[in-house]
Amino acid sequence: MTNILHAMLGKGLGGLERVFLDYQPILEAYAAKHGGTCTGVVRRGGAVSGAEAMRSPPLALMPAFTDWDPWTVGAARRLVETVHPGLILSHGQRPARLFGRLAPTGVVQAVCVHKPVFDVIEGAHYICVGRHLAELAVARGVPSARAHFVPNAVAEPSAQADPFAAPGTAIRVVAAGRLHPKKGFDILIRAIGLLRARGLDVVCDIAGEGEERAHLERLIAELDLGAAVSLIGWTADVSGFLAMGDLFAFPSHQEGFPLALLEAMAVALPVVSSAIDGPVEMVVDGETGRLVPPDDPVALADALADLIAAPDLARAMGQRARETVLRDYGSARLARRLEAVLDRMLEPSRDGASRPGKALF
Repeated sequence: MTNILHAMLGKGLGGLERVFLDYQPILEAYAAKHGGTCTGVVRRGGAVSGAEAMRSPPLALMPAFTDWDPWTVGAARRLVETVHPGLILSHGQRPARLFGRLAPTGVVQAVCVHKPVFDVIEGAHYICVGRHLAELAVARGVPSARAHFVPNAVAEPSAQADPFAAPGTAIRVVAAGRLHPKKGFDILIRAIGLLRARGLDVVCDIAGEGEERAHLERLIAELDLGAAVSLIGWTADVSGFLAMGDLFAFPSHQEGFPLALLEAMAVALPVVSSAIDGPVEMVVDGETGRLVPPDDPVALADALADLIAAPDLARAMGQRARETVLRDYGSARLARRLEAVLDRMLEPSRDGASRPGKALF
């Protein structure tokens, strides 16, 4: 019997939370196949607890104040005592530290790594959403047999883009993500200003919320782009929003394996992304998208302008990107990859050690 405790204590509904939700049904099916259950644990009052309130089976709710807060620790201890897990899989550092201290001897611990900032817990496995993160885990001392590469995935979208289908209308550049400095939306806004200064009829919609909103609003006003750039907030229909665009821009400074970029590629949008860890594993420059140096609004504007000038080439690029994502990063592929890693973590070899891990494609 294999019982799994699957924990994520984030507040919002961003990439980390969405990966948790992608994993949950896969873990439930895996646990059931091995005679057990999977209990998903989320922050009480967080966005996931509200969005998934009617989920069956329901997610367990707990407070998440600090690592040593007695209510938080007590709730975590009760969960461990109730679930009797053979595996504790955590997304984010707080649940990894919290449940790691409370895990009984013999329980397999695993941490899903979404970004380069993470603690190394002795004896834990690391499920890394990007190859560069798995390599970083090994460089920080995680044995290679405990560092597993499982890239993020997206379901086949309900919408598909038809870029450049309305001649005579403004070219619409879309972007999506948390409004945070590392996402580089200020670079995109400056690039839009450069394109309009060159006489191109370009507008831009950015979906997302965050602490950077006020700064971005000031920049839009400073560059007199109020009629061209819109911060539209969160949208429940991400694919539908993306499919309304002609081009997708991803000017981020730091990523794991970004879902927003995968989603844009899945709807067949031509994409222009920063050439940073994560996106460079996903985009083949000139084939499935364009890669440009980060923090460079001129380079971003130039790449967008090149695609605007060659719409047939851009559309073909978007179609190749869609085919790649649906083939390599679909939900079924994620399930196979994750199940293979679970087998490696939970089935001991003859010498009692974990089965050797390897990159999975």
